[in-house]
Amino acid sequence: MVGGGGGDLLGSLPDEVLQHVLSFLPSREAVQASALSHRWRDLWRSTPAVRVPGFDAGHTHGLEQAFPTFVNRFLLLRDGASPLCSLEIDVDLSDGDNYGENDHNHAFINKQFDLWIRHAAPTCRTLALAACISCKPEMLRLEARPLAASRHLTTLRLSCVKLGGGSLDFSRCPALLQLDLWGCDVDVEAIASPSLQGLSVVDCNLVPWPRRTTTATRISTPSLRRLQLSDCVGGALPCLESTPSLTTAIVRLSGDKREDRGTHCLILDALSEATTLELTASSYDGQVIFQRDLRWCPTFSKLKTLILNEWCVYDDETALATLLQHSPILENLIFELSTNCPYKLKVIRSYNTWEQLTFQHLKTVEIRCQVVSSKVYKVLKVLSACGVPLGKINIQGTTSQFECFNFVCTGFSSKEC
Repeated sequence: MVGGGGGDLLGSLPDEVLQHVLSFLPSREAVQASALSHRWRDLWRSTPAVRVPGFDAGHTHGLEQAFPTFVNRFLLLRDGASPLCSLEIDVDLSDGDNYGENDHNHAFINKQFDLWIRHAAPTCRTLALAACISCKPEMLRLEARPLAASRHLTTLRLSCVKLGGGSLDFSRCPALLQLDLWGCDVDVEAIASPSLQGLSVVDCNLVPWPRRTTTATRISTPSLRRLQLSDCVGGALPCLESTPSLTTAIVRLSGDKREDRGTHCLILDALSEATTLELTASSYDGQVIFQRDLRWCPTFSKLKTLILNEWCVYDDETALATLLQHSPILENLIFELSTNCPYKLKVIRSYNTWEQLTFQHLKTVEIRCQVVSSKVYKVLKVLSACGVPLGKINIQGTTSQFECFNFVCTGFSSKEC
């Protein structure tokens, strides 16, 4: 950039500012920027972030060498004295005809992927490693061991990667605060970290350990404050150990999880310290897991916001009552109802009246739906049986032409569809 006086305003900035600006570019473009002037020649070597996006699928000739060669040379020539705050590498295996289905190429890039982690983990603060793939069998595989030692690592994000080989033990990563696993195959005995505060396991295949048994992956994270376990499949849900520091948890169960570990709480017990909790199920098996856990339902002594969906008012109308009875200071209750249930439900036609609860802390109940229908009416019947005052209930949705109920100031009447 040249100013009115002919000076190079951008070039006059301090090196550390220019390096910060270059860190927002893909690393290949940061290197190309060295051609701008003699002063820019070596700035890319000291950028605090390395970002290597997947290769261009339209240029596949020599691909198995060009992409890892660039990453290897970039990491090798980078100034080792400059702090590396972030390393983001996206390996694209989606072009199966030219790359992903070639066993030799896949093995080659898998080996390089492992080396990059070994090189970066000891000094990097944020590692974000992704593999864009066309099918699960072509996932890159990482053994647990290369991820196990770093004094600086605070954030680790892995996407579409196979994790296997023992345990993900981060006891030698004392600064690790956030671990995100997206679309991964998780085939490890345990995930353990004394420092971890945020854990997201989304759309992952949770493989029982070892494969010939139904033993679940153990999660030991005593400092955990935020948990998201969403839309995972596989033979066994992870076994959550005590999380006394937990404040927020999202558990969305889907898929086929028919394992039965019999005589103890599977999920809810580890979530008992949460202040905000979402428990939703989009499959019959997810519904069964929640309902089974309620046999040993803990007291949620700190819970203020609870988000649910249909699972707690169908088949077993006592589920919602149990949750309310074990949430003594609950302030906000939210139902997120879908237009069509993704699984077949046996609807309870009669509703009992349980011992009336006081709900002295309850501020509002929200029922969120696209269309107000008989499903909403059934939720209201259960809430009424629990003693929830109707004046605290707010329904967000449009009324269909087959309106199933009418509200009055002191109550409601209904005509079931």
